[in-house]
Amino acid sequence: MRKTPLLAALVCLLVCALVAPAAGAASSNRAKRDEARRQRAKLAVQLNAAKATDKQLAQAVAALDTQVAAQDAATKAAESAAGAADVAVTQAEARLAGTTGRIGKLREKLARRAVSAYMRPAGETVIEVLDSRDLGEVSRRATMLRRVASNDRDVLDQLHAAQQDETIQRETMTNARQLAQERRGAARARLNELTDAQAQQRRVRARLDARIRDYAQEANDVAAVEADLSAKIRADDQRLAAQSSGASFDGGKVSGAGLIWPVRGPINSPFGMRWGRMHQGIDIGAGTGTPIHAAKAGTVTFAGTMSGYGNVVIITHSGGLSTLYAHQSRIAVSGGPVSQGQVIGYVGSTGHSTGPHLHFETRIDGTPQDPLRYLP
Repeated sequence: MRKTPLLAALVCLLVCALVAPAAGAASSNRAKRDEARRQRAKLAVQLNAAKATDKQLAQAVAALDTQVAAQDAATKAAESAAGAADVAVTQAEARLAGTTGRIGKLREKLARRAVSAYMRPAGETVIEVLDSRDLGEVSRRATMLRRVASNDRDVLDQLHAAQQDETIQRETMTNARQLAQERRGAARARLNELTDAQAQQRRVRARLDARIRDYAQEANDVAAVEADLSAKIRADDQRLAAQSSGASFDGGKVSGAGLIWPVRGPINSPFGMRWGRMHQGIDIGAGTGTPIHAAKAGTVTFAGTMSGYGNVVIITHSGGLSTLYAHQSRIAVSGGPVSQGQVIGYVGSTGHSTGPHLHFETRIDGTPQDPLRYLP
């Protein structure tokens, strides 16, 4: 008769166990991993996309992709947990309703027994036993009275057990409702986090896509003029006499190849393959209007606008070397000889460019080479 309350108590303990947080090293490591992901995503959001290097921008997108995937999984898990909690509420309500109905029936049964006892007092039943005609009838009537009394006790025991069940199940239902409410709140919070992460992901990815589009267009334009440009550089190199490198620019360290840095700043994009296309120089980050210096003494063989490059200056040096300075906001030379360190223009973002920087190239006989091999 007492098994039902015990089972209900076990169910309650199981529900509480579901609410309790996971313990141990696995939970701690998972928390550390999630925190690391959140920190990477936070740094990605704070990234200045206009000044970021290609690698930084790609890493930011990757970090946000990871964060969005994690938030999506967490949102689905929270929604699943909330759904499970709702099912637990429904089941708890059904069990409570069943127990309440059983209590009502037991009470009705006891009420009928009470009415019967009132209508036939115990004294009358004893008289009926005494009025029996023989001992056999006396035994039968006495057994019947004992069964009636036993049934009454059973009904009372059943009612008491049902009331205990009702108390436990009502508490279980209250806990289940509270858990469902908490999980619904957690699911809403996760959904908000996912929405924010997706918005941040779209913003940074749009920056990266724009940079890739601009670079592809620049690469296409440069490829279109590459043959003419290489031929022009070779012709100019042949036409010009070998020139001395001259004195080094004050304040600028000269490399073994005789070059100085044309501007100072971070390399936002290196020489080499980039997004499936060849990047024929390096992009040096600098603010609009920053003076650009001739990396080496030579002769200006081109100063003007060129497709993709925007405002560009080409200087031919001795030994088949030429240098190119693109995306200038303003050109400060028109032609003729220049000395090392002389200002030849100013940093800008003309042509196909996503922000102010100097695109700097070094070429040998018109073929692009990695500028870092020639710079100090």
